[in-house]
Amino acid sequence: MAQTLVEFGRSFQTNLDNGVIIPINATAKLILEFGINVPQATNFVELTTTVGWQVTNVFATPPDQPKLFLQVLMDGIVVGSAEQESISNDEEEPLEMTTTFQSILTNVSVGFHVLQVFASNPEDIQGDITLTGPINITGKVYTPV
Repeated sequence: MAQTLVEFGRSFQTNLDNGVIIPINATAKLILEFGINVPQATNFVELTTTVGWQVTNVFATPPDQPKLFLQVLMDGIVVGSAEQESISNDEEEPLEMTTTFQSILTNVSVGFHVLQVFASNPEDIQGDITLTGPINITGKVYTPV
């Protein structure tokens, strides 16, 4: 079935690598927020989230490593999430990583919806995570032709 893009929204901190410095700990921190309108009941919403991050001060005690935990909320309800563990790094320089994931929602209720992205490091005693960029989310609403 053919689909038509009827709405687009986005939020970004930066589109650049090393564009910001946002320390992340075990407490979830709001990093992105935007609104999107869904005009008809038969639809699907495609969300793409990208977060660049850096790990420092890693304790060399596997198996626990710092973890970036991302949650996407729509109107306060979790609709997508991703967790990425850092890769063990024995060097003195920061380890740089980028996490990208999609969340696909179907038949979202008609109306205006608030989308938020929260970031946390549930293993913050194992090392430090700093968001550095790029940090962005896009939302697209599609309906049948």
